[in-house]
Amino acid sequence: MRVKHRVICRTILPRLATITASFLWTLGASAVCAQAVPNISQGTVNIALANAKGIVLLTDSVQTSRGPNGNQYLSAPKLFQLDDKTVCSIAGFASETGWVQRSLNTDIAGIVADFKDQLSRKPVPELRVKLQGLAHLVGLYISLVANRREVLVGPGVPSDTYIFEVIVAGYDADGKPKLEKIVITPVVLSAADGHNYWSITVSSEEVMEVGQKLVPLLGGIKDISNAVLNSPQQFDAAIVRKYAAARARNGGESLTLDEMAELASYMAAQTSKTTPSVGGPDQIAILTKGRISKFEQPSFPDPPRPLHFAVMVGLKVTTDVRLLLPADTHFVWIRSQFIGMQFPGLELGGNFFYGCEVRDSIVSYNGRLTDFGTTNTVVNSMLFPGSSFSPQGQNIYQNFKWRPDPPNPPQRPATIGPI
Repeated sequence: MRVKHRVICRTILPRLATITASFLWTLGASAVCAQAVPNISQGTVNIALANAKGIVLLTDSVQTSRGPNGNQYLSAPKLFQLDDKTVCSIAGFASETGWVQRSLNTDIAGIVADFKDQLSRKPVPELRVKLQGLAHLVGLYISLVANRREVLVGPGVPSDTYIFEVIVAGYDADGKPKLEKIVITPVVLSAADGHNYWSITVSSEEVMEVGQKLVPLLGGIKDISNAVLNSPQQFDAAIVRKYAAARARNGGESLTLDEMAELASYMAAQTSKTTPSVGGPDQIAILTKGRISKFEQPSFPDPPRPLHFAVMVGLKVTTDVRLLLPADTHFVWIRSQFIGMQFPGLELGGNFFYGCEVRDSIVSYNGRLTDFGTTNTVVNSMLFPGSSFSPQGQNIYQNFKWRPDPPNPPQRPATIGPI
């Protein structure tokens, strides 16, 4: 099953935000406040093995950071406990860094932690709903950073830069064990205005009902793991011989949880021998009898939770339209137009702007966190007196040609809609 989320003109409410306007989509995301080429992290191995005895989910600990000086290999969390009976592993896109404030980086670990926080407040028993909710939220972050990068860096971003996989393993609402994987694939949309916009396709790749026999589900780099599972005779290891014998005898039903964990660890180790982006200590979860019985990984600091945004893409706002958001939510405007914003005018503080045009308007800045850089255009507009007192206000004042007095634009109705 494939479900495509359009970037433009779609309303999505993952955090139950109240917004009194059309043509917008809402998400939680990390603020990005510097116009720089980001580093992209990806590469891992995810291995899930299950039979009637329980489930093993294992991943490695290496995160690849692509920077101007080549790849760096860091240790990072890739396995997460969502609640007392559900875990997930991730592969692919992991973070986008390089902003002025490190705490504002877009980090998948922080996104998952935020999702877990929300899940703890409003528990959901269905495994499929948890997976879809997490994939939906991560997909919106990916749409945000991809669209922002398209504005700041320009076209030419490889289509696989932001591919993301997540495997969820656990016990469903009916108490039965289940494995499921979703893959998020970015796509580029060519709009009538000549610009490229990024959207995503969310694919439900595999759903595994766990029975008596061994069931595998793989993510990330899969070649060697597939070879071990499908051609065990090629590998000289005691655990592989146990697996091969159990597969021939009863389809893997006789494998114990410890043996499945050892087999998964062996496949990860074999992959690391040929792939520098895989390695480090195993991160492993074991689930049995309806709950998580083991969860082991290196100690990582609690990741910072992301800010929350309402993202507005390719919109035209004329005069003053009142948009209501929760107190902890911020607007991100991408390739949008503001025309005739007079009373109260356009407030930059607390909002983020990329590739936008401000025309015939009064603009103010209250000193709050913002990003209003030179990808934006200002025409026949005034910066409200006092807005340039802070250092960031000085940059906003100096980077654009502001008129000294308020503009006198023609009367227009208050509207918001596609450009």
